[in-house]
Amino acid sequence: MDRRCFLATVGSLLPTAAAGCLSGGAPSGNDAAYGVAELPAARIAMTPVEDVALAERVTYSVDESEDRAELLDRILDGGATVERTRPPLPEGRHINYRDAVYVLDHEVVETTPGTTYSVRVDILQETVTDSRSIGFSDLPAVDRERFAAKGLADGDPVGVGTAFHYTDAETEASVLVPESEYEAIVWENGSEAEWIVDDSYDAPLYAYEYAIEEVATVAEYGRRMREAVAFELTDLPSAQREVVEAAISTKSGYSVGPDETVPDAVRSLAERFRDRKQAHALDGTGEDDLDGRYLVDYDGTVYWTQLSVREERLATATAAE
Repeated sequence: MDRRCFLATVGSLLPTAAAGCLSGGAPSGNDAAYGVAELPAARIAMTPVEDVALAERVTYSVDESEDRAELLDRILDGGATVERTRPPLPEGRHINYRDAVYVLDHEVVETTPGTTYSVRVDILQETVTDSRSIGFSDLPAVDRERFAAKGLADGDPVGVGTAFHYTDAETEASVLVPESEYEAIVWENGSEAEWIVDDSYDAPLYAYEYAIEEVATVAEYGRRMREAVAFELTDLPSAQREVVEAAISTKSGYSVGPDETVPDAVRSLAERFRDRKQAHALDGTGEDDLDGRYLVDYDGTVYWTQLSVREERLATATAAE
Protein backbone atom coordinates (compact mmCIF):
# COMPACT_ATOMS: atom_id res chain seq x y z
CA MET A 1 0.00 0.00 0.00
CA ASP A 2 1.25 3.49 -0.84
CA ARG A 3 1.74 5.15 2.53
CA ARG A 4 2.68 8.49 1.04
CA CYS A 5 -0.90 9.53 1.05
CA PHE A 6 -1.77 11.60 4.09
CA LEU A 7 -4.71 11.79 6.40
CA ALA A 8 -7.38 14.31 5.59
CA THR A 9 -9.72 16.03 8.03
CA VAL A 10 -12.25 14.82 6.80
CA GLY A 11 -44.33 0.35 8.69
CA SER A 12 -47.64 0.09 10.28
CA LEU A 13 -50.82 1.60 8.79
CA LEU A 14 -53.07 3.78 10.93
CA PRO A 15 -56.74 2.90 10.75
CA THR A 16 -58.06 6.42 10.12
CA ALA A 17 -55.11 8.08 8.40
CA ALA A 18 -54.92 5.23 5.84
CA ALA A 19 -51.86 6.06 3.74
CA GLY A 20 -49.77 7.27 6.66
CA CYS A 21 -47.22 4.98 8.27
CA LEU A 22 -44.72 4.87 11.07
CA SER A 23 -41.42 5.77 9.45
CA GLY A 24 -38.24 3.80 9.82
CA GLY A 25 -39.05 0.89 7.51
CA ALA A 26 -36.67 -0.30 4.81
CA PRO A 27 -36.84 1.17 1.29
CA SER A 28 -38.81 -0.90 -1.17
CA GLY A 29 -38.67 -1.70 -4.86
CA ASN A 30 -35.90 -0.15 -6.95
CA ASP A 31 -34.96 2.21 -4.10
CA ALA A 32 -34.00 -0.74 -1.92
CA ALA A 33 -32.18 -2.46 -4.77
CA TYR A 34 -30.00 0.57 -5.45
CA GLY A 35 -29.64 1.68 -1.83
CA VAL A 36 -31.49 4.96 -2.48
CA ALA A 37 -34.36 6.04 -0.23
CA GLU A 38 -36.74 8.61 -1.70
CA LEU A 39 -37.96 11.33 0.64
CA PRO A 40 -41.41 10.78 2.15
CA ALA A 41 -44.31 12.85 0.88
CA ALA A 42 -44.84 14.07 4.44
CA ARG A 43 -43.30 13.45 7.85
CA ILE A 44 -44.03 14.64 11.38
CA ALA A 45 -41.84 13.77 14.37
CA MET A 46 -42.56 15.04 17.88
CA THR A 47 -40.30 14.79 20.94
CA PRO A 48 -41.17 16.13 24.42
CA VAL A 49 -38.81 18.93 25.41
CA GLU A 50 -38.21 20.82 28.65
CA ASP A 51 -37.04 24.44 28.74
CA VAL A 52 -33.38 23.58 29.42
CA ALA A 53 -33.19 21.05 26.60
CA LEU A 54 -34.98 23.50 24.33
CA ALA A 55 -32.34 26.17 24.88
CA GLU A 56 -29.60 23.61 24.28
CA ARG A 57 -31.13 22.66 20.92
CA VAL A 58 -31.04 26.16 19.46
CA THR A 59 -27.97 27.83 20.97
CA TYR A 60 -24.29 27.47 20.17
CA SER A 61 -22.92 25.08 22.80
CA VAL A 62 -19.41 24.90 24.23
CA ASP A 63 -18.63 21.75 26.20
CA GLU A 64 -16.59 22.19 29.37
CA SER A 65 -14.05 19.66 28.06
CA GLU A 66 -13.24 21.78 24.98
CA ASP A 67 -10.20 24.02 24.74
CA ARG A 68 -12.54 26.93 24.07
CA ALA A 69 -14.04 26.42 27.53
CA GLU A 70 -10.80 27.68 29.08
CA LEU A 71 -11.04 30.80 26.93
CA LEU A 72 -14.66 31.34 27.96
CA ASP A 73 -13.68 31.03 31.61
CA ARG A 74 -11.03 33.69 31.12
CA ILE A 75 -13.54 35.96 29.42
CA LEU A 76 -16.03 35.45 32.25
CA ASP A 77 -13.31 36.34 34.74
CA GLY A 78 -13.06 39.82 33.29
CA GLY A 79 -12.33 39.68 29.59
CA ALA A 80 -9.51 38.17 27.59
CA THR A 81 -7.35 38.77 24.54
CA VAL A 82 -6.40 35.82 22.36
CA GLU A 83 -4.37 35.55 19.16
CA ARG A 84 -5.85 33.50 16.32
CA THR A 85 -6.08 33.60 12.53
CA ARG A 86 -9.88 33.58 12.90
CA PRO A 87 -12.28 34.14 15.80
CA PRO A 88 -12.22 31.12 18.16
CA LEU A 89 -15.76 31.88 19.30
CA PRO A 90 -18.70 33.33 17.34
CA GLU A 91 -19.58 36.97 17.80
CA GLY A 92 -23.20 37.92 18.30
CA ARG A 93 -24.37 34.30 18.63
CA HIS A 94 -26.11 33.07 21.76
CA ILE A 95 -23.69 30.65 23.44
CA ASN A 96 -24.78 28.02 25.95
CA TYR A 97 -22.16 27.42 28.65
CA ARG A 98 -22.27 26.37 32.30
CA ASP A 99 -26.06 26.67 32.72
CA ALA A 100 -26.30 30.14 31.19
CA VAL A 101 -26.58 31.71 27.75
CA TYR A 102 -24.15 34.46 26.81
CA VAL A 103 -23.45 36.75 23.89
CA LEU A 104 -19.89 37.69 22.97
CA ASP A 105 -18.44 40.80 21.43
CA HIS A 106 -14.89 41.09 20.16
CA GLU A 107 -12.58 43.75 18.79
CA VAL A 108 -9.41 43.23 16.78
CA VAL A 109 -6.77 45.19 18.69
CA GLU A 110 -3.68 44.08 16.77
CA THR A 111 -2.82 42.40 13.47
CA THR A 112 0.41 40.51 12.82
CA PRO A 113 1.30 39.40 9.26
CA GLY A 114 1.59 35.64 8.91
CA THR A 115 1.32 32.63 6.62
CA THR A 116 -0.28 29.20 6.87
CA TYR A 117 1.67 26.40 5.20
CA SER A 118 0.12 23.13 4.04
CA VAL A 119 2.75 20.53 4.90
CA ARG A 120 3.33 16.79 5.04
CA VAL A 121 5.32 14.86 7.60
CA ASP A 122 5.52 11.69 5.56
CA ILE A 123 7.00 8.22 5.57
CA LEU A 124 10.50 8.41 4.14
CA GLN A 125 10.60 6.40 0.91
CA GLU A 126 14.17 7.00 -0.22
CA THR A 127 17.54 7.52 1.41
CA VAL A 128 18.36 11.18 1.98
CA THR A 129 21.91 12.46 2.23
CA ASP A 130 23.08 13.88 5.54
CA SER A 131 23.30 17.35 4.04
CA ARG A 132 19.60 17.22 3.15
CA SER A 133 18.43 16.02 6.59
CA ILE A 134 18.34 17.69 9.99
CA GLY A 135 17.94 16.39 13.51
CA PHE A 136 14.68 17.32 15.20
CA SER A 137 16.58 18.65 18.22
CA ASP A 138 18.58 20.89 15.88
CA LEU A 139 15.48 22.60 14.53
CA PRO A 140 14.85 26.18 15.68
CA ALA A 141 12.40 26.48 18.55
CA VAL A 142 9.69 27.91 16.28
CA ASP A 143 9.75 24.74 14.16
CA ARG A 144 9.82 22.34 17.11
CA GLU A 145 6.89 24.19 18.66
CA ARG A 146 4.83 23.67 15.51
CA PHE A 147 5.47 19.92 15.62
CA ALA A 148 4.60 19.76 19.31
CA ALA A 149 1.35 21.67 18.79
CA LYS A 150 0.25 19.02 16.27
CA GLY A 151 1.38 16.07 18.39
CA LEU A 152 4.20 15.24 15.96
CA ALA A 153 7.22 15.89 18.17
CA ASP A 154 7.73 12.26 19.23
CA GLY A 155 9.12 11.08 15.91
CA ASP A 156 6.28 8.78 14.96
CA PRO A 157 4.87 10.23 11.71
CA VAL A 158 2.41 8.08 9.77
CA GLY A 159 1.89 10.04 6.57
CA VAL A 160 0.32 13.11 8.15
CA GLY A 161 -0.89 16.14 6.21
CA THR A 162 -1.52 19.22 8.30
CA ALA A 163 -1.05 22.99 8.46
CA PHE A 164 1.60 25.01 10.29
CA HIS A 165 1.12 28.72 10.93
CA TYR A 166 4.02 31.16 11.24
CA THR A 167 4.10 34.89 11.70
CA ASP A 168 6.48 36.70 9.37
CA ALA A 169 9.03 37.00 12.19
CA GLU A 170 8.75 33.27 12.93
CA THR A 171 9.17 32.44 9.25
CA GLU A 172 12.46 34.32 9.29
CA ALA A 173 13.63 32.13 12.18
CA SER A 174 12.47 28.86 10.57
CA VAL A 175 14.58 26.47 8.49
CA LEU A 176 11.52 24.56 7.22
CA VAL A 177 9.43 27.33 5.62
CA PRO A 178 8.79 28.97 3.25
CA GLU A 179 11.29 26.83 1.36
CA SER A 180 13.45 24.29 3.13
CA GLU A 181 16.94 23.13 2.30
CA TYR A 182 16.07 19.93 4.17
CA GLU A 183 14.10 16.99 2.82
CA ALA A 184 14.08 14.86 5.94
CA ILE A 185 13.93 15.17 9.72
CA VAL A 186 15.64 12.66 12.02
CA TRP A 187 14.74 12.05 15.67
CA GLU A 188 17.09 10.84 18.38
CA ASN A 189 15.25 7.51 18.54
CA GLY A 190 16.12 6.87 14.88
CA SER A 191 12.74 7.77 13.42
CA GLU A 192 12.85 9.59 10.10
CA ALA A 193 10.26 11.58 8.18
CA GLU A 194 10.11 13.27 4.83
CA TRP A 195 9.33 17.01 5.02
CA ILE A 196 7.22 18.52 2.23
CA VAL A 197 5.68 21.99 1.89
CA ASP A 198 2.75 21.69 -0.52
CA ASP A 199 1.20 25.15 -0.46
CA SER A 200 0.84 28.37 1.51
CA TYR A 201 -1.51 31.32 1.88
CA ASP A 202 -1.56 34.63 3.71
CA ALA A 203 -3.04 34.29 7.19
CA PRO A 204 -2.61 37.32 9.46
CA LEU A 205 -2.66 36.67 13.19
CA TYR A 206 -5.35 38.74 14.88
CA ALA A 207 -5.48 39.68 18.55
CA TYR A 208 -9.16 39.44 19.55
CA GLU A 209 -10.22 41.27 22.69
CA TYR A 210 -13.41 39.71 24.04
CA ALA A 211 -16.22 41.02 26.21
CA ILE A 212 -19.22 38.98 27.36
CA GLU A 213 -22.79 39.59 28.50
CA GLU A 214 -25.19 37.10 30.07
CA VAL A 215 -28.52 36.82 28.25
CA ALA A 216 -30.29 34.48 30.67
CA THR A 217 -29.96 31.21 32.51
CA VAL A 218 -30.47 28.23 30.22
CA ALA A 219 -33.83 27.46 31.82
CA GLU A 220 -35.00 31.07 31.53
CA TYR A 221 -33.85 31.20 27.91
CA GLY A 222 -35.87 28.09 27.08
CA ARG A 223 -38.92 29.54 28.83
CA ARG A 224 -38.70 32.77 26.83
CA MET A 225 -38.36 30.85 23.62
CA ARG A 226 -41.29 28.58 24.44
CA GLU A 227 -43.49 31.57 25.24
CA ALA A 228 -42.45 33.28 22.00
CA VAL A 229 -43.01 30.50 19.47
CA ALA A 230 -44.96 27.57 20.96
CA PHE A 231 -48.55 27.07 19.80
CA GLU A 232 -51.30 24.69 20.84
CA LEU A 233 -52.76 21.88 18.82
CA THR A 234 -56.31 21.66 20.12
CA ASP A 235 -59.74 20.45 19.01
CA LEU A 236 -58.23 17.92 16.63
CA PRO A 237 -60.51 15.53 14.74
CA SER A 238 -59.82 11.89 15.60
CA ALA A 239 -57.89 11.27 12.36
CA GLN A 240 -55.51 14.18 13.01
CA ARG A 241 -55.12 13.11 16.64
CA GLU A 242 -54.06 9.64 15.50
CA VAL A 243 -51.38 11.19 13.29
CA VAL A 244 -50.09 13.27 16.21
CA GLU A 245 -50.10 10.28 18.57
CA ALA A 246 -48.08 8.29 16.04
CA ALA A 247 -45.64 11.18 15.60
CA ILE A 248 -45.11 11.16 19.37
CA SER A 249 -45.03 7.43 20.11
CA THR A 250 -42.62 6.39 17.34
CA LYS A 251 -39.00 7.50 17.52
CA SER A 252 -38.75 8.27 13.82
CA GLY A 253 -42.19 9.83 13.67
CA TYR A 254 -45.16 9.47 11.36
CA SER A 255 -44.54 9.54 7.62
CA VAL A 256 -46.32 9.14 4.32
CA GLY A 257 -44.41 7.10 1.76
CA PRO A 258 -43.05 8.85 -1.35
CA ASP A 259 -45.52 7.08 -3.64
CA GLU A 260 -48.51 7.26 -1.31
CA THR A 261 -51.38 9.72 -1.40
CA VAL A 262 -51.18 12.24 1.42
CA PRO A 263 -54.19 11.58 3.67
CA ASP A 264 -56.68 14.35 4.34
CA ALA A 265 -55.77 14.24 8.04
CA VAL A 266 -52.11 14.92 7.31
CA ARG A 267 -52.84 17.72 4.86
CA SER A 268 -55.21 19.41 7.29
CA LEU A 269 -52.77 18.99 10.15
CA ALA A 270 -49.92 20.47 8.10
CA GLU A 271 -52.05 23.53 7.32
CA ARG A 272 -52.24 24.25 11.06
CA PHE A 273 -48.48 24.92 10.96
CA ARG A 274 -48.48 27.21 7.94
CA ASP A 275 -48.69 30.61 9.65
CA ARG A 276 -46.86 29.61 12.83
CA LYS A 277 -43.40 30.76 13.87
CA GLN A 278 -40.68 28.17 13.54
CA ALA A 279 -38.52 27.33 16.54
CA HIS A 280 -35.35 29.41 16.64
CA ALA A 281 -32.88 30.96 19.04
CA LEU A 282 -33.85 34.34 20.46
CA ASP A 283 -31.12 35.95 18.36
CA GLY A 284 -32.43 34.48 15.10
CA THR A 285 -35.51 34.00 12.96
CA GLY A 286 -37.19 30.89 11.65
CA GLU A 287 -37.61 29.93 8.03
CA ASP A 288 -40.58 31.17 6.05
CA ASP A 289 -41.55 27.91 4.37
CA LEU A 290 -43.70 25.15 5.86
CA ASP A 291 -40.88 22.67 6.38
CA GLY A 292 -39.00 23.18 9.61
CA ARG A 293 -38.88 22.89 13.39
CA TYR A 294 -41.72 23.99 15.62
CA LEU A 295 -42.72 24.02 19.27
CA VAL A 296 -46.12 22.44 19.74
CA ASP A 297 -48.15 22.32 22.94
CA TYR A 298 -50.26 19.18 22.78
CA ASP A 299 -52.34 18.02 25.75
CA GLY A 300 -50.25 20.11 28.14
CA THR A 301 -46.84 18.90 26.95
CA VAL A 302 -44.48 20.90 24.74
CA TYR A 303 -42.95 18.98 21.83
CA TRP A 304 -39.99 19.72 19.60
CA THR A 305 -41.69 19.08 16.27
CA GLN A 306 -40.07 18.49 12.92
CA LEU A 307 -42.35 18.88 9.93
CA SER A 308 -41.36 17.92 6.40
CA VAL A 309 -43.90 18.21 3.62
CA ARG A 310 -43.50 18.02 -0.14
CA GLU A 311 -45.80 20.88 -1.03
CA GLU A 312 -46.31 19.66 -4.59
CA ARG A 313 -47.77 16.44 -3.17
CA LEU A 314 -50.20 18.44 -1.08
CA ALA A 315 -51.25 20.41 -4.15
CA THR A 316 -51.59 17.21 -6.20
CA ALA A 317 -53.71 15.58 -3.53
CA THR A 318 -55.97 18.62 -3.31
CA ALA A 319 -56.40 18.84 -7.10
CA ALA A 320 -57.31 15.15 -7.30
CA GLU A 321 -60.24 15.53 -4.92
